[in-house]
Amino acid sequence: MYPLGPDGPEQPDREAEERKGAARRFRETDLPLDKLWTYYYGIGGEIDEVSLDAYLHEALDIPAAQVNLIATAMTEMTEEDTE
Repeated sequence: MYPLGPDGPEQPDREAEERKGAARRFRETDLPLDKLWTYYYGIGGEIDEVSLDAYLHEALDIPAAQVNLIATAMTEMTEEDTE
């Protein structure tokens, strides 16, 4: 159950949940940040390496489209490692 706010139950913060999930996944994959950023940028990513680092340390919100590209990059890079 969500805590009650002045307007009723507060909804979960999706951006915070996505940020935490991405940060956890990044830590678990052991991908070097520079390689992840290079791959992410190569598939159309628009944020710089410093911003990516901040996002992966839960210190920055970024547009949803960029979140999806980061997830795609991590997925594709980890799948390459298992092949």
